Amino acid sequence: MSLSRLHRHADIAGATASAVCMVHCLLTPVVISLFPDIIPYLPGDASFHRWLAIGIVLFGFAGFVPGYRVHRRKPLLALIAAGMFLILFVAWKGETLHLATELILSIGGSMLLITAHLLNRSFCHQCRICKEAPNTCQTTDVEQVQPHL
Repeated sequence: MSLSRLHRHADIAGATASAVCMVHCLLTPVVISLFPDIIPYLPGDASFHRWLAIGIVLFGFAGFVPGYRVHRRKPLLALIAAGMFLILFVAWKGETLHLATELILSIGGSMLLITAHLLNRSFCHQCRICKEAPNTCQTTDVEQVQPHL
């Protein structure tokens, strides 16, 4: 697999990892309430969730950077940073939060990460189109200067 092809799929991998995190946050309480006998077999200590959050954040950041380097849309940095902050905040402070608050912040962080990855991918796709037809660029705020005749 070529490096450029890997870069094209990095955001999908990051969005998928964030989606898995969100599904974990949503389904774990349901599974525990339906099957309470599995509680001893679930990794539920704080260190497990912290390592999981670190992995999601690092994996997501590694998937985000190649695309960001193509289009350099600064608002996406705020979006992914906010998502990463929420995921890490809940991983470290979740046990001090009300369960509903923890769930809302976790899902919100995951949704921000998924959105950032999908937007990153769409902007990269637009930039590749612009490379092929440079006078039709729609993805940046820079105006195309037309020569006066």
